[in-house]
Amino acid sequence: MKVGIMSMQRIINYGSFLQSYSLKKNLEMMGASVEMVDYHVEKPLVFHPKPIKKSALKKNKSRIEQALRNRLLFPHRLSNEVIDKNKELEKNIHSTYKKEMLPLLGVTEEKNYNPELDLLVIGSDEVFNCLQPNSAVGYSKELFGYNSKAKKIISYAASFGNTMKEGLEKYGIFNEISDMLHKLDGVSVRDKNSLSLVENMGCQDVQKNVDPVFLYDYEDETKIDVPESGYIVVYSYSFRIDQKESAAILRFAKKHNKKVICVEGYHPYLENYVALNPFEVLAYFKNADYIVTDTFHGTVFSIKYNKPFVSIVRGGTEGSYGNSEKLTDLLDTFSLKDRELKNLDELEEKLLTTIDYKTVNEKIADEKRKSLEYLKHFVCESN
Repeated sequence: MKVGIMSMQRIINYGSFLQSYSLKKNLEMMGASVEMVDYHVEKPLVFHPKPIKKSALKKNKSRIEQALRNRLLFPHRLSNEVIDKNKELEKNIHSTYKKEMLPLLGVTEEKNYNPELDLLVIGSDEVFNCLQPNSAVGYSKELFGYNSKAKKIISYAASFGNTMKEGLEKYGIFNEISDMLHKLDGVSVRDKNSLSLVENMGCQDVQKNVDPVFLYDYEDETKIDVPESGYIVVYSYSFRIDQKESAAILRFAKKHNKKVICVEGYHPYLENYVALNPFEVLAYFKNADYIVTDTFHGTVFSIKYNKPFVSIVRGGTEGSYGNSEKLTDLLDTFSLKDRELKNLDELEEKLLTTIDYKTVNEKIADEKRKSLEYLKHFVCESN
């Protein structure tokens, strides 16, 4: 049986890769022959209100680099060598990702559009987030099953991100998306916002499932020697951890004799950045003493490996980044709302507060069972 996964697998992102990898592995364990499916990128419906000229970006980048060198922004001096090393590390990981990681998904340079399949699984990730100004995604109707040659089409743990009903109505696509989703053989979403949206569209028997990362153990893939001990992982995209947040993290690290290691991106106020592949990232999480993150998947990894952690929830608006919808729901799902860091003064207290992972792990097991049953139903039905 041929099963396709349509996700955002070409985007260089740890969470995006690991959720696609898990979904592929689980479907293969069910007996399916799995391939990754591409979608045609369409124009975004939403644009930044004031496009930034390349010259301005270059000038701004130059100012940031100059500030790095001149200690105008930071409590410690980052040398030219550190700045250049970070740039080179980031460049190398992008190259390695394309050469070594994407082939593990079966992704090649040639795009795989509209293959004939027994089953197409759309998701996970923010495949339904159609109101973002990202020109690499846009509003692609194929992410809602349009024009597919598959005999059956379902979504799995799909997310609208911070796209809301009002936005869909504003751009005149609420009914169009509703019509496409009604044609799917099964609808599964990842968060309450997405669930509310599809239910408002009149979709029946909608499943709310966990991210695929929870469905696979990665045991063989993470048998990696981590050359560090006694450290705090900071998992956030580059430049998003600001000065006050960094200062709080550094105070905690100094008091408890821990090293701070940034594994997703580098930050001007935190010096130690390591460029890793996705499996190495998981290994660093497994061996960390504490985690500070402001991302959905950083929180997923923390919960999966039963780590003391805090999550910084960042709000967003139409056309701008925001993770509050998916991240707060993730914390609620596992009764971990208290791990949200709203006040930096509470960082130490939260990190040192014991988490009842026995109860959390029972919830993970229940969610995993429910999710695999959903997938197995359609895989067996398509045989």
